[in-house]
Amino acid sequence: MFKFVFAMPVGIALTLGGCGTYVPDIQEFPGSRADGQQLVNAIVRNIKCEVQDALDDLYRIQRHTFLDTWGVQVVLNLTIVETGAVNPTVSWMPPSPASAVFTLAAGGTLSSAATRTDKLSLYYTVAELRKFKRCVPEARPPGPFLLQSDLKLNEWLVDTVTIQNTGGGDFSMDTTKGPFGQSVLSHEVKFDIISSGTATPTWVLQRASINPTGTFLAASRERTHDVTITLGPTDDSTPGAKKGKPRPSRIAADAALASDIGLSVSTALKNQRVLP
Repeated sequence: MFKFVFAMPVGIALTLGGCGTYVPDIQEFPGSRADGQQLVNAIVRNIKCEVQDALDDLYRIQRHTFLDTWGVQVVLNLTIVETGAVNPTVSWMPPSPASAVFTLAAGGTLSSAATRTDKLSLYYTVAELRKFKRCVPEARPPGPFLLQSDLKLNEWLVDTVTIQNTGGGDFSMDTTKGPFGQSVLSHEVKFDIISSGTATPTWVLQRASINPTGTFLAASRERTHDVTITLGPTDDSTPGAKKGKPRPSRIAADAALASDIGLSVSTALKNQRVLP
């Protein structure tokens, strides 16, 4: 009797608690793989439009800026973490003498977590993006998080150009002689979305109670969407640079890499949290 009573909730838990036991999907449930592809494509298109529109807005105000010869490095990180935990408990009261009451309680915990991280890096020159001009509004897919129509890059570019114009700083020193002679701008936007749920069905039998306390099943899904846009001088002498398409200078590339490493470390530390 006891073996059956204890095995029943464990079996149900293993059936329902699949979160954390397989590679997470990018798309939300119950979306298909095609939905995931469309989501990534829409995010990349929207970020590129954000940069194009921000530059177009800036150059409508001022015809020439220190950004004329700069490049733009875009690093996109999509991290999905799914966790699941089951904690079945049983309280059993076998037949006992009239003068005594005997209760046997048992429980078990099983938890799992799965993490998926996808990274994408794109590089453009400011001159190249300016040729594209503004995106047609209909070309920008609407939506929440990184699909927002305004990631505030425009504000940051206007702020930095204002600093240059008022003499608060000099961003025009794009020399390749060393990192101390160069300037870099960076703009990062991060969204962290968590959804979770619990379920605790309870059975009360003649001599046993199943899941009388605690949480029987818990699952969560965390999506971290992060984009870092780094603007910095270009370097025509970079090995492997294509003719007419300069690559990022060393300081610009290092700044983008440092941001990516910092994000990876932060994500790793956060994922060490206690499972539900």
